[in-house]
Amino acid sequence: MKKIFVVAAHPDDEVLGCGGTLLKHVNNNDKVYILFVSEGVSGRHKNKNSKECLKEISKRKQMAKQACKYGKFEIVDFLDLNNLELDKYPHNYLTNIIYNYFKKYKPDVVYTHYESDLNIDHNQTFISTFIASRPNNDFKIKKLLSFEIPSSTDWAINKKIFVPNYFVDIEKFKKIKEKLLKFYKYELRKPPHPRSIKNINALSNYRGGTVGLNNAEAFLIHKILN
Repeated sequence: MKKIFVVAAHPDDEVLGCGGTLLKHVNNNDKVYILFVSEGVSGRHKNKNSKECLKEISKRKQMAKQACKYGKFEIVDFLDLNNLELDKYPHNYLTNIIYNYFKKYKPDVVYTHYESDLNIDHNQTFISTFIASRPNNDFKIKKLLSFEIPSSTDWAINKKIFVPNYFVDIEKFKKIKEKLLKFYKYELRKPPHPRSIKNINALSNYRGGTVGLNNAEAFLIHKILN
């Protein structure tokens, strides 16, 4: 049994980025842990403490709990950091939190965001996860991989386009991933938006086709130890 750890900027990123892969891990009797960094809501509200904003945050947490229960993923924590403001926290704040969770759970495989995603929370989550994953005497991460998020990774900044070099066959888990996505239904959009079920599946077809599979999720390797 392997211990799998996902550091996701927002609830729903774990499914969008690697939902099929996580389901495959569970099917292989691996243990999957999820850490949610930002509440993913307050950036859309003028008043972060308004009843409307707090209600939406609570609703999003409930969706995450339902999705993770269905997928048999264990939620480590909701850090509830301010949405779209992760760059305003002290440099080591998030890094130290992630490091301490890695020290506690000692994951074999870590999945997180791509460094050049358009969303600032994705970018900062990657940086802190990457730093926390450096060699140390407390744990040994054997795989560190970045996933892609439709409507964010495809708009990568600094012209650092996501070019994956690691692919996971998710054909058997495609339909279950769709069910997980529907727990976050208010984050989904209608076609031709990239975060529609239709185009999420199209991306899966495309990534699979590049390596001779019907459906795949794609990742960028930062480290693999054999």
